[in-house]
Amino acid sequence: MATLAAVWIGCLTQPWSARGEDVSAPAFLQIYEAKWKTIENRLADIHNVGYGRLWLPPPSRADSGNLSVGYDVYDRFDLGKPRNETLYGTETGLKTLVRSSHAAGVLVNTDFVPNHNGFSDQSSVDTRGTPSTADDVTFVQGGDYPGFVVTLPGDVDGDFHGAFETGEQNFRLSGLIDIAQEKNHQFIRHPTTPGNPQNIPAGTQGAFGRPIADLPDPNNARFYPDQGLGGTPVFDLALNQNVMLYNFNTTAPLAGDPYAENALGLILRNARWMVQEIGIDGFRIDAGRHLPTDEQGDRWVLNYLDQALFRAKLEPLLDGSPQHVYSFTETGYDSNGFIQKFIRDDIDNANLGQVGGNRDALDFNLFGALRGNLTANGFANNWHNIRGASIDLNDDGLRNGSQGVAFAQSHDELGPALQNVAYAYTLLLPGNAIVYTNAKEFGNGRDFPRGGKDDALGGFHGETVTKLVELRNSHGRGNFNERWIDEAFGDGNGNGQQESAIYVYERSKSAVVGLSNRSDSFVETRNGVQTNFNPNTILVELTGNANDAVVDPGNAIRQTLRVNGSGQINLSIPSNAGHGRGYVVYGVAPPQGTLSLTNVASTLAGATPTAA
Repeated sequence: MATLAAVWIGCLTQPWSARGEDVSAPAFLQIYEAKWKTIENRLADIHNVGYGRLWLPPPSRADSGNLSVGYDVYDRFDLGKPRNETLYGTETGLKTLVRSSHAAGVLVNTDFVPNHNGFSDQSSVDTRGTPSTADDVTFVQGGDYPGFVVTLPGDVDGDFHGAFETGEQNFRLSGLIDIAQEKNHQFIRHPTTPGNPQNIPAGTQGAFGRPIADLPDPNNARFYPDQGLGGTPVFDLALNQNVMLYNFNTTAPLAGDPYAENALGLILRNARWMVQEIGIDGFRIDAGRHLPTDEQGDRWVLNYLDQALFRAKLEPLLDGSPQHVYSFTETGYDSNGFIQKFIRDDIDNANLGQVGGNRDALDFNLFGALRGNLTANGFANNWHNIRGASIDLNDDGLRNGSQGVAFAQSHDELGPALQNVAYAYTLLLPGNAIVYTNAKEFGNGRDFPRGGKDDALGGFHGETVTKLVELRNSHGRGNFNERWIDEAFGDGNGNGQQESAIYVYERSKSAVVGLSNRSDSFVETRNGVQTNFNPNTILVELTGNANDAVVDPGNAIRQTLRVNGSGQINLSIPSNAGHGRGYVVYGVAPPQGTLSLTNVASTLAGATPTAA
C-alpha cells in the first residue's frame, strides 16, 4: 500500500460523455439451481427488487441424466414431462413460468447451446449392468441424439466433428460432442410418417433407459412451423439470400409441416420454437467463440440464428412497434475486434422485408479486469486497469451502454474478492448488467454451477445487492462522467503501476458513485470532486453505508453533502476490511412518505427470519 499521504493525490480527468441521456435498463437476474415452480413462486420478490429480465439455465433434456445442469444436451425439444421431469421441471412448468414472468413485467432468456450436444457418441454402449456383452446396446442402436446422427455411411462422424479433431471450432469442449454446423446431411429430423425415405435413421431398441429415438410420431408435427399460415419473405443482407420465414401454429400445434434440413436447421428451428411456443424472449448463447467462422472471421452461425429469430415475437410492444428477441453471447477473453464479431444491432434499421440482428456479448474483458483488480490484496489493485476495459467503448469510444453485458460473477466464474464493489461499479453504469444467484435447491455439494450472490433477492441474506439494483432503477440515469481516479504508483521494484485506490463516476445530475479497492479499514476523502449538480443541491448517501456502524464506525462518512458554488463535493469513501462494502452512492433524495394506521386494537409480534 502506498503511504497515506500518497493516496490522497488524485487526478481529475476529462469525462467520457454519452450522446443524449442514458437510462440503464433494469438488471438481469441469472438464477440457477432452482426448479421452474420455485422461480415462479419468487416472482413477487423478483419484481419487487426491480429485475427486468431472467437468465435461466438450458431447459432441454440432458445426456447425463436428470440431475445435469443442462449443457450436455440430449433432446432439444424435450423440456420435461410429468413423471419424467428434467432437473427443473416440465415443458408446461417453463411455459407457466414465462407467462407469469411476463405478467410481472419480467422478460425471460434461457441458455441456448448451438455448439455441441452431450458426451455420448458412437462408442457409447449401454452394458445393461451385466458382464455379458450379448445384451449390450450401443448409443447408435438406441437412435442416438433425437434429430441428429452420430455416424452415417460415408461419414463416420455424421452431423459432428471427430473425436480427435483439434482447433477451437472443432474440438470437444469439456468432452462434449461438437456439432459440425457446416455439414449438410438432409433429413426430416423429427419424422411424422413411417416409410418416408427422407426420414432420419431411427433406433432399433431402447438404450440407457430411454425410449427408441427418431421413430416416426404424428405428434412430432408440433415441432415444425405451419406453412399453411403463410410465410414472410425476407432478404438477409448478412447471408445474401432470400428466405421465407414461417411461424409455429400455437393454436393447432399439430398443423406443423415437416421438412428436410441439416443439423443447423434443427438448431435454428428449435430456437424459433422456443420463442413462439414456449414464449422465451431471448437467449444467452453458450460457447459462441467455438462456432465456425467464414473467411472474414464472421460467426455465420449467429447470422443464421438472427434470421431464425427475426420477427419471431408476434406480439407487438404497447406502442405497436415490433418486439425483438434479444440475445447475448458467451465469447471469453479476447481483443475488442474479435469480440465485435459477436455483436449485431441493426434490427431497428431493418424493414419487414430485411433481416436484422439484436444480439450483444457478455463483457468478459471488463469481468477479467474486475477480477484482477478487485482482489483481497489492495497492493495489487488498480482502477486504471478497469476504467477502459469494457467492450462498451469499442464501437464509439463512449461509456454509454451501447454494447456489452456487464457481470461480476456467473455459473462459471466466482468473480473478484471485492464482490460488492464489483456490483456497485457495474450496476450503476449505463448499459446492461447481471446479478447472479445460485438457489442451491439441489444441494450444496455440487461443484458446478458456481456459488452466487445469496442476497440477490434480499431477505435473510441481507439487502446489499438488492439496494444497488433499486438504486440502478431510481438513479441509473444520466450520461456517464468519470470524476476522479487516483494516480497509480509503482511498487518501487520496477514492477510498473499498481494501487489506484479510489474511483468516482457520476450519472449526470442523478448519482455520484464512489468506489474503493482498498482491503484495509480506512475511510478516505477526496476533495473537490466535480459534478454536474447545480450549486447548493443537497445530495444524500443512498446505500445506507453512511449510517452503518460496521462500514463507518467513526462516522467519517457524511449522510448529506451540499454541492458548492463550483459544482464540487468532498467525498468520503470506506475501504473494505470487515464488510466488503467499499462504496458510497450520493444522489438527490427520492420522494419520502409515511404511513400510519388508526384504531388499531392490537399488533402481532414479528417472527424471527431463518435461512429456510
